Amino acid sequence: MSAHILSLSTANPPMAWAQDDIAKKMIDLFSLEEEKAISLQQMYQNSAIGYRYSVIDDSTPEREHRNFFGDNAQKTKPGMYQRNEIYKKEAPVFAHTAALKAIELWGGSPSEITHVISVSCTGVMAPGIEFQLIESLNLNRTVFRLGINFMGCFGAFKGLQAANAFAKECPSHRILLVCTELCSLHFQTDLTQDILLANTLFSDGIAATVVGSDPRPYEKPLFSIVAQKSLAIDNSLDKMSWEAGDHGFFMKLSSFVPAHIKKHIEKLVSPLLENNTSIDECDWAVHPGGKSIIQAIERALKLDQKQTAAAWETLWNYGNMSSATFLFVLDNIIRCKTDKLWTAGLGFGPGLSLEGILLRKNQDNG
Repeated sequence: MSAHILSLSTANPPMAWAQDDIAKKMIDLFSLEEEKAISLQQMYQNSAIGYRYSVIDDSTPEREHRNFFGDNAQKTKPGMYQRNEIYKKEAPVFAHTAALKAIELWGGSPSEITHVISVSCTGVMAPGIEFQLIESLNLNRTVFRLGINFMGCFGAFKGLQAANAFAKECPSHRILLVCTELCSLHFQTDLTQDILLANTLFSDGIAATVVGSDPRPYEKPLFSIVAQKSLAIDNSLDKMSWEAGDHGFFMKLSSFVPAHIKKHIEKLVSPLLENNTSIDECDWAVHPGGKSIIQAIERALKLDQKQTAAAWETLWNYGNMSSATFLFVLDNIIRCKTDKLWTAGLGFGPGLSLEGILLRKNQDNG
């Protein structure tokens, strides 16, 4: 019995920022001298990101979160409480939007959802988003709930792993998985290299999917889940981390991450594809953690950019939305209707951990 991805939806906050405009805003906020301003601007221009989204909208005086991070005249450094209060207010709303759309695309009734899984690493709340979705979507009060928190960018892989297991337990199970990430709340004003790099990458995004086995007549599976693999890299605890501070979460991202991924990725990919398909026969849904990470994967696996096009397009259009990003990449592959039967997904996150999933496309939707 195979589990299937039965629907997929994505959502973003309404405030979109062009990457060039963000760079100008950062130069003004940090009051940078010309040489440092040029260096920062080049960092943003070389990011392969065109646009990013944020729940923080300071575009007009009447906006609720205006001057959240201050301006050149009066810089502010919001505390963790202030940032998390916005998360608690906004995250359930956006999660509901994405979840409702996924249910509508699936075609079933909310009352048929048996499990709800929430994935997030950008805020803290109890009861969690998974509980609040029961209320807002009017799900059965007996629904099974699971919160997967602080897994970072590979959180969707863990959510799909759990959903896959639940779906295989019983043909009637229908699992709603929602990834909700408001990364922009944790923008930092330090001028260290790790912080500057993180500030160029992260964005806000939400994605949801319904998973189940034994498809019903009205259901149109997008993918079948064939295999999932994980690989924890030795001696890598300091290469990527997501740590709590007095002023939000701090993303620490070593410049050696792409090299580590390149060195170890074949150890994950070989058993993932074994007995099913080959590298050349797959679309590659690579989590676009950054330009250099996609490039490292391409070099290690000898991929052409047609195979990774969905990752590049997602990076350009949205930036890195942590756990939600992988589902955005999958959505791109579905919409582009590529001729590949197989899709291999790759994710990376704190650990350093590598995650893989092999999906077989439903040819009626390909």
